[in-house]
Amino acid sequence: MNPKLLVMLAGTWLGTHATSTATVADTGPATHSISVPTPMERTIRGVVKDAEDGQTIPGVNVMLKGTQNGTVTDMEGAFQLSVPDDATTLVVSFVGYLSQEVSITAEENLEVFLEQDVQNLDEVIVVGYGTARKRDLTGAVSRVGEEGFNKGVNVSPDQLIQGKVAGVDIINNSGAPGGQVTFRIRGTSSVRSGNQPLFVVDGVPLDGRNTKPGATAGELGSTEGSNPLNFINPNDIESIDVLKDASATAIYGSRGANGVVMITTKKGKSGAPKVTVDMSTAVSTMVRRPNIMNGDTYRRALQHRGIEGNNGGGAVDAFDEITQTALTNRLNLSVSGGGEKNNYRLSLGYHDQEGVVKESGLKKYTASYTTGYRFLPEDRVKLDVSLIASNTVEQGAPIAENSNVNGSLIGNAIEWNPTVPFRYADGSFVQRMYDQGGNGVDGLSTNPAALLAYYNDESNVTNILGNLALTVNIIDGLDYRFSIGVNHAKGNRTVDTSGELFLSTITDLGLALSNTSTLTSQTLNHTLNYKKELGNVHLDALLGYEFQDYKSYVNNISARGFTSFDVFGTDILQNPSRDNVGVSSFRDPTNQLQSFFGRLNLNFSDRFLLTGTMRADGSTKFGENNKYGYFPSFAGAWVLSEEGFLKSSSLIDNLKLRIGWGITGNQEFPAGASQERYAFGNQQISLINVANPDLKWETTETVNIGLDFSLFRSKVMGSLEYFDKATTDLLFQLPTIQPAPAAQFWTNVPATVRNRGMELMLSTIVADSEKLLWEVGMNATYLTNELTDYDGAPVWTGQINGNGLGGGSNSQQLVNDHPLNVFKMLVFEGLDENGVAQYADQEAFVGDPNPNFLLGLNTRVDYGKFGFNMSLNGAFGHQIYNNTANAYLTAPNFGLGRNSSPEIGLGNESLSNANVVSTRFLEDGDFIRLQNASLSYNLGGIGNVISNLRFSLTGQNLFLITNYSGFDPEVNTNRAVDGVPSYGIEYAPYPRARTFLLGVSASF
Repeated sequence: MNPKLLVMLAGTWLGTHATSTATVADTGPATHSISVPTPMERTIRGVVKDAEDGQTIPGVNVMLKGTQNGTVTDMEGAFQLSVPDDATTLVVSFVGYLSQEVSITAEENLEVFLEQDVQNLDEVIVVGYGTARKRDLTGAVSRVGEEGFNKGVNVSPDQLIQGKVAGVDIINNSGAPGGQVTFRIRGTSSVRSGNQPLFVVDGVPLDGRNTKPGATAGELGSTEGSNPLNFINPNDIESIDVLKDASATAIYGSRGANGVVMITTKKGKSGAPKVTVDMSTAVSTMVRRPNIMNGDTYRRALQHRGIEGNNGGGAVDAFDEITQTALTNRLNLSVSGGGEKNNYRLSLGYHDQEGVVKESGLKKYTASYTTGYRFLPEDRVKLDVSLIASNTVEQGAPIAENSNVNGSLIGNAIEWNPTVPFRYADGSFVQRMYDQGGNGVDGLSTNPAALLAYYNDESNVTNILGNLALTVNIIDGLDYRFSIGVNHAKGNRTVDTSGELFLSTITDLGLALSNTSTLTSQTLNHTLNYKKELGNVHLDALLGYEFQDYKSYVNNISARGFTSFDVFGTDILQNPSRDNVGVSSFRDPTNQLQSFFGRLNLNFSDRFLLTGTMRADGSTKFGENNKYGYFPSFAGAWVLSEEGFLKSSSLIDNLKLRIGWGITGNQEFPAGASQERYAFGNQQISLINVANPDLKWETTETVNIGLDFSLFRSKVMGSLEYFDKATTDLLFQLPTIQPAPAAQFWTNVPATVRNRGMELMLSTIVADSEKLLWEVGMNATYLTNELTDYDGAPVWTGQINGNGLGGGSNSQQLVNDHPLNVFKMLVFEGLDENGVAQYADQEAFVGDPNPNFLLGLNTRVDYGKFGFNMSLNGAFGHQIYNNTANAYLTAPNFGLGRNSSPEIGLGNESLSNANVVSTRFLEDGDFIRLQNASLSYNLGGIGNVISNLRFSLTGQNLFLITNYSGFDPEVNTNRAVDGVPSYGIEYAPYPRARTFLLGVSASF
């Protein structure tokens, strides 16, 4: 049982049953006098609360300093204590919190706020299929609690820990509300089978795939996806534990190669019902935009270049036209409480966020309920139930990952001629240029204002995650646990593009898409957990069985050729001719995982710790000859601070050396990959995948060495880690060798992806007094990535779009002895005297998109009732390809009558230069960002109704230091080629915003 809960229950009993004396177990025998005050005494009354959320804390020890006189708080967190008239100081302490000395010189009614001790060695950390004390960990596990989360407007849980954990790189692929995120733990390990970690919510492993249906709208391309974790309300999360090495993740076997992220939601606490209300309003604005010409500069450029025409006579700003000051409103309400045998928490959330691009945004409605019951004497049977439900409605902008230059809203805004108005006097859109004879001519890009008006994209996703767990204490120390988890998500999406838009495949036709996707996953597991003290040895053994079943179904309808554009095409799909309507559907082949696993922890006198795990996974994804994979791990720790030569040291509080080794797997690739599969087409069926019965697991072998330390009475704490990850038997999809059928087959490539590096996490308490607490934390990671032992042909990826670039202009390769996705292209050597671009004769390897250094900095200052939090993060030692500039900010574009940069317009570069992929557009991606800063004021209780009232002001993305010239160095547009992912490319993305948020929270 949680130590905090034990003390809370004990404290409650003591507070209600104590007579003249009481004993407090966690601080040693102590006599607590609760007597009628004499004339030489006075009574001190007060209440103890959590400094973070203002909730009262039962079972807290309140002692008169230097004496055995004390008491504990009751279920309401209240206490009263008789003390001598000359008493000056109380000592307030509780497991998991920092002890605090409180002056009582002038006050007899006290309000005490306890700070959580984030380095408490008895803190319970969530690991696979259970928990462990922080002091007993042998693997690389990092925890971020609610007090350490990033503040502000956060849609999904991963945003809460961005920049907070060493070895973790979280990239917002898009600035859109709820946009996709790239999440990497200790580098990129796989080529084709996914690099996202496994997310586990309250013990339920998630599918990880996106429920928002995809959509490809002709020239508009494939629009950006959403974060599959959006359904979780960040306000409901209590902690996030990141499992990084094989010792920690091997218990998840074939799904642990990319790390595991354990998300724990808030639970109810024993006591009277507590109501908490959080409200906030935020404003967001676009921060960075490309350096393009305004109307006056454009006219000067036309004159400088001697170009006649192309002057529309006006002066417009396309980005002002398509962006807005966006509002966000959030409301969260929770009710929690419980009795001696049960607890509960109900939470309701509302999140309404406008995007900085007009006609885009997100509305999310969430509800969660958790409850726990204890039955029979000594609580031998426990039942825990949790339920999360959400509905998310997204309004999308026409911003795609792979549109051509005419179909991208952001690209259109960049290249729109700034002298041409968006509308005629009658309000209709300007969409073509005409010569003196009234004939249409080339020159204008797609009108961004018209594209916004004629495009509508709405998705509606409902997600339900439920979990039921029953624990039976069979005998002392032996627990059986049965749990079942179900996650069901369904998404509907409609995309309409009016035929009134001037775009070659859209004009006078229109295009409508109606797509649906469904994901259902079920997880069933049984575990036996045995804990036993054998003299000086503490044994903790786990055996388990798990069955997981994943189902996916999608269907898509597309239609063009409508006779009317007065209504959405998705409302009249019967209108076009049958030849103009396309229908498709797909259901996943069987996708099941059966697993047997075990773990043994041995603790020898808190000095030596040993952990061994083993998991056997059987998956339907693999061939008949390799159905099962086996994933072992071993780890040990030596607590040096328990040795005699260090135990008496006043400098070292805790010093632990950890060493671990293990093997994990990766099966995040399509179901049925090892099987012969056929697809139905129009009145035909064809082979699409050739069977490979020898297809086997992609495996990652990891070595980890870590040192945990706490110095100067916990004033300085942290860890230092070295890791070496080697991924082999890479899963890869290749075309069949002719004259075989035109199909694909999956195979294991004999190559190795290696990630090696060092991590440092450090936190210090700079000042700690009665009124002032100042903490500073940092994390730093050094990381290298390399593909070795590969003797096949180089594999191209990283397609680059733009005028004149076509479909075969790629920028990255998978090649031996280089980092994954190494940039390969022509080297730009400048302009000659005629303004003609010069390039080297051959392509060369010129850059690495994988950062070598990751940095996170954070600080927290509490002064009286004021609080201040600030977090920075950065990445260094990598390059980004600015496909936005390559596609739009070019001399040929200006020659066509479109906008470009002042350097192009007012320079002397030849307007006939070819547009090529080269180092001209390859830039350093180094950056450091002030992620968020928050100032708060904790007013405390008001009367007998409000137990705590707190105000806060938060800024996000307040400043960015970088030499990168694009929208944002934190970007990762999907520019895959034949399913091989790219990395580190920007292509006209949804711009990032700067946000200011005002919030208020109250507890009752």
